[in-house]
Amino acid sequence: MKFSSFTALRYINSSHKNYYFSWITALSILGIAIGISAMILVISLMNGFETELRDRFLAANAHILVFRYPSGIENHEEVTKYLTEKAPFKKDLKGVSPFVHYETMAKHGSYSKNVLVRGIDPAKRSSVQDLQKFIRPFKSAKFLYHQTGKNNYNKSVIIGSGLQKELNIKIGDTIKLVSPKSSSISVFEQFTVRGTYDSGLDHYDEKLVLMNVPTAQKFFNMGQYVTGLEIGLHDPSKSIGIAKTIRKKMSVQTKPWQSFNSAIFNALEMERAVIAMIAALVALVASFNIFTTLFVSVSQKQRDISVFKSLGAKNHQILMMFLKQGAIIGTLGGVLGVSFAYLFAKALVKYQFIKLPDLYLVTELPMEFNPAVYLIIAVGGVFVCLIAGLYPAWLGSKQDPGAGFRSNLYD
Repeated sequence: MKFSSFTALRYINSSHKNYYFSWITALSILGIAIGISAMILVISLMNGFETELRDRFLAANAHILVFRYPSGIENHEEVTKYLTEKAPFKKDLKGVSPFVHYETMAKHGSYSKNVLVRGIDPAKRSSVQDLQKFIRPFKSAKFLYHQTGKNNYNKSVIIGSGLQKELNIKIGDTIKLVSPKSSSISVFEQFTVRGTYDSGLDHYDEKLVLMNVPTAQKFFNMGQYVTGLEIGLHDPSKSIGIAKTIRKKMSVQTKPWQSFNSAIFNALEMERAVIAMIAALVALVASFNIFTTLFVSVSQKQRDISVFKSLGAKNHQILMMFLKQGAIIGTLGGVLGVSFAYLFAKALVKYQFIKLPDLYLVTELPMEFNPAVYLIIAVGGVFVCLIAGLYPAWLGSKQDPGAGFRSNLYD
């Protein structure tokens, strides 16, 4: 072991003999640990919050919507064939599904509410995104598959979980929807509720009514038209570029998933930056403890420095001796900080002792366990400790060999 490393370890190990220096060292390690754990928890929480919201938004919206407003798309099967077989980005597509999108009024008993009717093709929609996570019970999705019969109607619907509670509907009950076939009076048609849809987003779940595409087309007098196509991608981050390409090649309107809730994600980015800055200030304050610790160490070790230099130690060896002492303190603080953050995050996920109001769209704090975040912040904390200890270590290395035998360096 090198002289500087051996001596730095000895100084850390022997600090318990000096209670004053021992307390300073312990507080320095604890301060670094708190700063690092705070930063890890903040970044993990913000990343988890963003991931949770993105997943929930994508549950209610495809990665890209392709539509023509207000006319709709008539030859949607030809458009689908082009996208899946001839488009330059066809390998990026996970699925394409037609949809119908209209608002109307729903009624059950004495309750009524504006609702959003969404016509879907369950088989194709499942290739865009997995419906199994959100439809309860999932077997109720089979009722949305196209069935021939009188008027080519399938009188089954799945409604949002919030709408079910608001209208006090039970599975198997009927719900009345205002038909647009008559402009003079309100004509209701009855549908049987087969299940519920729960995306976790209240503004969807409180309005959504799902039925199959042929039924929606007949209900809204659309003929063979659909509102548009939903596109699922293997990599959602490519949606903006692919949406631009579709617009240019097909003269249609497109909407990537990022545009649905851009304000929320922009706010999250800003909040992440501000909160991370506040947590970084905590770590910066903790780094001043390292600065103080090494100043005290240099002051107390003047005689040792003089002895070392008298025996032939070089300035850079003295410098490295104190820098490594700071690095050891930083490393111990980093290990403790990572441990604190991991244990607290695990406890938060398991026990969920912090609840959020409905304003935040999620009721529980989501945590993302990303090893890269833990490693980068821990290494950054050690680096800050090295920077903080540079000046006192430099002062110690410049001490005159005889100063430690004569007087205190800082008198």
